[in-house]
Amino acid sequence: MSNPYLEGLASIAPEIVLTVTALAALVFDLVVKGRESVRVGYLSLAGLAATAWFLFGQWGVEAHTAFGMVSIDQFGNFFKLFTVAALAVVVLYVMHDRRERKSGVGEYYFLLLGAAIGIFFMVSTNNLLLMVLGFELLSLSSYSLAGFHKGNRKSAEASMKYVIFGGLSTGIMVYGISLLYGLTGTIDLSLMATSPNLVAQVGSNPIPFGIATVLILAGFAYKISLAPFHFWTPDVYEGAPTPVTTFLAVASKAAGFGALLRFLAALFLGQGATALGGYGERVALMLGLLAAITMTLGNFAALRQSSLKRMLAYSSIAHAGYVMVGIACMTREGFSAAMYYLAAYYFMNLGAFGFLVYFEGVTGSDTIDSLKGMGFKAPLISMVMVAFLVSLTGLPPTVGFYGKYLLFVEGVDEGLLWLVMIAALNSVVSLFYYLRVAKALFLEKPAEQDAAPAPVLTGFVTVLGLATVGLGLYVAPLESWASRSLDLIRGAAGS
Repeated sequence: MSNPYLEGLASIAPEIVLTVTALAALVFDLVVKGRESVRVGYLSLAGLAATAWFLFGQWGVEAHTAFGMVSIDQFGNFFKLFTVAALAVVVLYVMHDRRERKSGVGEYYFLLLGAAIGIFFMVSTNNLLLMVLGFELLSLSSYSLAGFHKGNRKSAEASMKYVIFGGLSTGIMVYGISLLYGLTGTIDLSLMATSPNLVAQVGSNPIPFGIATVLILAGFAYKISLAPFHFWTPDVYEGAPTPVTTFLAVASKAAGFGALLRFLAALFLGQGATALGGYGERVALMLGLLAAITMTLGNFAALRQSSLKRMLAYSSIAHAGYVMVGIACMTREGFSAAMYYLAAYYFMNLGAFGFLVYFEGVTGSDTIDSLKGMGFKAPLISMVMVAFLVSLTGLPPTVGFYGKYLLFVEGVDEGLLWLVMIAALNSVVSLFYYLRVAKALFLEKPAEQDAAPAPVLTGFVTVLGLATVGLGLYVAPLESWASRSLDLIRGAAGS
């Protein structure tokens, strides 16, 4: 006779392993008293590998719910594997960052793993209460990580700004959720979409539902740095330690998109949600306008930056706008294109931040001017960085090019030609500030300063560079993975 409780525990085995790893990292760091924090890094990597093993074990498993709250499906599995892979890279960056103290940074790993636990629950639930709890666990860990260098004024300022904006956005989001609960009597997204009360309310007076939706979307917009909720991003990215910035730019942002996609899919695209499908067209228009504003603001602000870190921060804002092109389509194919672009973004952005970690350790600065002539001193990692810049721009033969191609095709198919044209023009603008980095590396007088070798970091960044080009030439694996991971809107319009 099966035991439902044990079956539920087996379904959330990845979350359990990740939690045990986080606690083990905390205890181990206390035992070694920070003297051998690199060992805590290896422990974290082992825990992430075990978590990935359980996630692969859930591949192809029929979608079901554990404990009535945690959805076990391929959509959640996509973002969980994404998070594990991104976090493993970030841990490696922490372990090989010359600017970090060689001891006493064990708390890094505990906080990173704690943030990952929040992401896991955030992207794999239709229960809005659990989604907010995951959102807050991610945010609280991120606040601490952003201010990890307590003696650094910029780091302290970054953490304070992050807390203020984060608290405000969470309050707005929770208020929106309370309005939806009042309209439907449930906090389960799958039940909300078919709630007779909500359908009747939207049919007679859609304003209350519209207000609730806008407030909730504002909370998501903060997490993924959509304008006008992006103000915290450049200062936090600049002030936080570079490995933390990498985590915020890749894993945290992808988690925000994952939760947003689940929210939109459940309300407007899921089975039985056809009653709200017409209202989804209004939401799509709003998302399209936000996408246009976000990518334009991000790209033009990046043109003026002298700091590579701030430039990448504004670049990440612009790329959030590109991803929103697929989401604004409000179709299965559009969501699939958005997920593909997030996977492509993983390789090119992680690689770019790995380059930054390396050269911050060499030059002690994150300015573009400090890179002048350094391409001759560290040719391999510099040439790989050029590949990342080409991919971020969206030029062939890189994974970034095919990602933008998918977004643009879906946008045109869904009548968003105006948005695709804005995105294409913005890609041209981005070429100017990305190539400034390449110009500084190879078209300036060779630097007198030598670049100390970092074979592990260089090798890993090179692997990411090869993947950026290789997956641009052979697109089938990523495209198939993104498409098969959309089981939460199986049978939806547009599928």
